[in-house]
Amino acid sequence: MKGLIIKEFWLSLKYRIIVISVYALLLLLCILVRLSALYGNIADMEGKDMLTNSIFLVMALGLPAVLYLASFSHQIYNDEKCRFRQFSLTLPLTPEEIVRAEFISYLISFGAATVISWLNYFIACAVYSKGTDLKYLLYIVIIGAVLYVFACFNLTLAYRFRNPKKATAIQISICLVLYFGGAFGFIALMDSYFKKRGYDMFSDHEDEAVPDSLMAEFMQDMADKLKWVCEAFWWLFIIVCVSLIYLSYRRSVRSLERRGS
Repeated sequence: MKGLIIKEFWLSLKYRIIVISVYALLLLLCILVRLSALYGNIADMEGKDMLTNSIFLVMALGLPAVLYLASFSHQIYNDEKCRFRQFSLTLPLTPEEIVRAEFISYLISFGAATVISWLNYFIACAVYSKGTDLKYLLYIVIIGAVLYVFACFNLTLAYRFRNPKKATAIQISICLVLYFGGAFGFIALMDSYFKKRGYDMFSDHEDEAVPDSLMAEFMQDMADKLKWVCEAFWWLFIIVCVSLIYLSYRRSVRSLERRGS
């Protein structure tokens, strides 16, 4: 088992180095933006505060997403490339041990990326002179958990279809459907919210246009509801994530068993 886990990290080492280099470059750019906002051209620019706040969010929450994506690199593609499946037939390995090594390597990567992301958040707070808010640490874990579930789902599809590229294409298609479905649903919710108050998002008449104050009220209302859901049903999120990961694990084992390892 230890050898399998080391193999997973070794095969994806080159990919991880490339993505971490991109992460370091983005981190440097975020720091340079802050320096420019203090001493450079951005200091005299209108809307400086909005720009720096946006870059802070990118540094605090966006960069951890890059780290998690690098941590969950798709090792099964490397297995197919180096023909490890054929080689594993000569080893005293069961399909469950092979799949378990994949999932354990993901879990180790998740823990390491979470620690680095937390350190990244504290660096962002120091660079942008922000007070630390422990909720951001929870947000980082949530981002990582969601990406972890998607990585496990991608692994399951790869074992099921025996083609990592096809599995990735299917997962991207599902994500696009969820994204555009959610976007259209959110727009419909906004339109219904404003129409109840006598305004129309898509009207050409100025007297029916949605005022900025009402838009701000809607966004605050959505933020309050989202906060309430997170505080009231955080336990459900944990149960769903653990259940999906376990189901992905069992399905991956079954698919590999059907292939004869």
